[in-house]
Amino acid sequence: MNTAKTIAKQIAQEPWEILKDAGEQVFPRDDGREVGPNQNLNSAQTEAENKKLLEERDKVRSQRLIEALQTELRDRTKNDLIKALREKIAKGEVVYIENYPQLTPEEKEFLKKQIEMVKIQNQQAAREQETLAEPASKKGRRLFNFGKKTQVQRQQTQTERPLPPSG
Repeated sequence: MNTAKTIAKQIAQEPWEILKDAGEQVFPRDDGREVGPNQNLNSAQTEAENKKLLEERDKVRSQRLIEALQTELRDRTKNDLIKALREKIAKGEVVYIENYPQLTPEEKEFLKKQIEMVKIQNQQAAREQETLAEPASKKGRRLFNFGKKTQVQRQQTQTERPLPPSG
C-alpha cells in the first residue's frame, strides 16, 4: 500500500508526465525515432515526385480525352457529310463522289449504288408517264345541268317492271 500511495503522490505532483507518453501509446511510431530535418527533406522530395507523377498522369488522361473528342468530331462530320450526300442523291441532284477523299471505299460504293437506284427509278417513272396516256371521256349532251333535280327525283321513284318470260 505504501507503494500505491507514493505513486499516487507522484502522479498528483506531476500530472503532465503521463500525457507525454500518451501520444506514443495511441499512435506508435514506426521506427521509434523522432522526426528530424532529414525526414522533412525526404517528405518534400516524395511530395515533389508525387506532383510530377500526378502531372504526367493528368497529361496522359487529357491527351487521351482530346484524341477521343477529335475522333468523335471526325465521325460526326463524316456522318453529316454522308447524310447530306444521300439527301442530294434522293432529290436527283448530280453528286461527284470522287471529290470526297475522306469517304471510305465502302461508303463510296454504297453512294454509287444509291445513285444508280435513283436513276433507275426516275427512268421507270418517265416510262410510266409516257405509256399511260388515258383517253378523255365523252362529255354529256346536256347543257348547263338543266333538269338535274327532276332527273334525281325520277331515279328515286323508279320502279322495277317485270319482264315477260322469253319463249
